Amino acid sequence: MGIEYKIRFPIPLGFGIEQLQRKLPASEVASGQMPAYDFTLEADGFYFVDHLNDASISALAMRVLIDEALRVTPSVQISEL
Repeated sequence: MGIEYKIRFPIPLGFGIEQLQRKLPASEVASGQMPAYDFTLEADGFYFVDHLNDASISALAMRVLIDEALRVTPSVQISEL
């Protein structure tokens, strides 16, 4: 359970998340707990889930994803799903 977001932007050819993953905050979890956030790269942008168990980590992760999208395009669309 959590809040789901879509960060839509045009994905350029060859766009990967390897370097991006090094910029994201660690989402360490204790046994039996959800991570602070999850994300995936989809055909139309990032799908992001804030699991609502660490607001500061989730907020930083979302900011990193938005900054990464804005690095390749002048604007993005953010929607709560």
